[in-house]
Amino acid sequence: MDSEEARRAASSVPQLDELLTHPTVNPSAEYNSTSDAWRVVLTEEVSRTAVAELTVMDDTGKVEGVEVYPVARTLTYPNTSEAEAIKVAAADPKVRKELKNHGPYTTDAEYEDGEWTVHFKADESGAVDGMPDENSERKEVAQVGVDDETWQLKYVWTGDQVGWQMARGDYGAYGKQANYWYVWGSLAFIFALAFLRTDKLFSMRNLDIVVLLSFLVSHGFFRAGEVHWAVLLWYPPLLYLLGRTLLMGFGIGERVEQTSSIPTSALFALGALASGFVLALNLNSRVIDVGYASVAGADLIMDGTLPYGNMPNDVQTGDTYGPLNYLLYIPFRWLFGYSGEWDYLPAAHALTALAFGTAALALLFAGWRYAGTRCGAALLLAWVCFPYTLYSTNNNTNDVIVAAVAAIGLATAASPLARGMTVGAGFAIKLFPLILAPLWMLHDGRKRSSIVDFILGGLGIVLLTSWVFALDGDPVGAVKLFYEKTLAFQSTRESPWTIFTQLPVLSFLQFPLTALATSLALLVPLSTIIAGKRTVRRLAAFSTVLIVAFQLTFNYWFYPYITWLEPFVFLALLPATSEKTALDGNREAAIRKPEKPYLRPAR
Repeated sequence: MDSEEARRAASSVPQLDELLTHPTVNPSAEYNSTSDAWRVVLTEEVSRTAVAELTVMDDTGKVEGVEVYPVARTLTYPNTSEAEAIKVAAADPKVRKELKNHGPYTTDAEYEDGEWTVHFKADESGAVDGMPDENSERKEVAQVGVDDETWQLKYVWTGDQVGWQMARGDYGAYGKQANYWYVWGSLAFIFALAFLRTDKLFSMRNLDIVVLLSFLVSHGFFRAGEVHWAVLLWYPPLLYLLGRTLLMGFGIGERVEQTSSIPTSALFALGALASGFVLALNLNSRVIDVGYASVAGADLIMDGTLPYGNMPNDVQTGDTYGPLNYLLYIPFRWLFGYSGEWDYLPAAHALTALAFGTAALALLFAGWRYAGTRCGAALLLAWVCFPYTLYSTNNNTNDVIVAAVAAIGLATAASPLARGMTVGAGFAIKLFPLILAPLWMLHDGRKRSSIVDFILGGLGIVLLTSWVFALDGDPVGAVKLFYEKTLAFQSTRESPWTIFTQLPVLSFLQFPLTALATSLALLVPLSTIIAGKRTVRRLAAFSTVLIVAFQLTFNYWFYPYITWLEPFVFLALLPATSEKTALDGNREAAIRKPEKPYLRPAR
């Protein structure tokens, strides 16, 4: 006999009929020359558990010693075999389309709780368009869940969706209620109603509003799990804002003819209602990894542990922020506690609510201070009604904190010391605001006293938060680790969330564009000195230019980053021009006495 004949002989034994009806129970045969017999073992392949055995005599084919193990009665047997699950998964059109984009591949499947997970792995490397295999130079390019009972596909993930939950189009995972069209649509409608011009449809103001809301188009593809188009479509509004505010900074297209088409009292009323709406939704929102890492970092500091290199296993890259980010969460960690798990995290919700409210009040104050009550009401409404304010707060990210710091900076822009503290705080939270340092330092020109005050303010904040690096007794090593976990990590990070990976043909542009963005941080403030006129509106416009230029070069971009721009964009684009106020004219005189906004003379 050969092994196949021995297995056929075993399959004819009546005691084994019930076991062999299970597709994952298969016999294997091994010849024993001493006894001149075949030992046949029936194994349940998923659990790798032997459930029965018998002996088949080689010369006669007689079956002897049939034994069914007791475990055979307690095992859970899948209704579908691994091979059948793989066939079902491989037949999906989306999987077939993805596999055409790759070379040779292998498949395997695993069973758990009534579901088969089928993996398709290609002989490729890299973190984009799949998930790398840690144990080999291969990556998983497709993953399919197959229901064991019905053979229905529970999910199909291909390409970037395998390794990135963000790419799967899960409506509730990021922003929760902020993804429902009637929520973001209502906010967008109020925003448009307040700021669109009905008397002149084809106007620069209306184009500005349409572009600001056009991020929703890209976001629609993101929610559908269409990563390629989601990424490509967020660049047009960013590029528009770059060009628009750059020209504004030099006085081209700077004049804004009206603040809003609705009364000031209505702006306040709508702003108050929308504020309550956003805060109410936050109570039932989720905290994504950024907020979780921030609370975990605060907890580590309270225990006397350096947050860098010591994050929980499920958020190991959460130590990519400045020390002030974690310090800000400490009071709320102390008040609301921390379970050590990624749960509701009330500390993150509380700081998000505080940052949201602080930004709203700071923009209200900034608008009133620079251009009067109506401007303050308009900036308040713009902040609370713009859909991406809600999206960021509902994700409970630290991007809302960065926006609050920016709003405070605008409200106190008359003081070089406050400007320095703003940039220092922004750097100590999320690093990137450092790009604003030259512009904000030279906002008063080359006055030595202003420059010194700015430097003192910035260094003061940085030094006051740097004590965190001494927690492990090795501040030099901690600073080195901080650099590796933040700037170095971000510069080498691989992700699908950039045009340079979605369109590899453009990847050669990333380094030159990064160099250009860095150069702008120096050239723009120097040009303001040469031009002579430095206003708060132009400060906001040029700040937008630098942040957008920086974002265009990112290896990783996400919709909450729009919040970074909001205080600057709103102050630059929305208030009516008035050269008699601090917004567009003499800053010192106007700050003391705000005037009415500019009104276009009647024809």
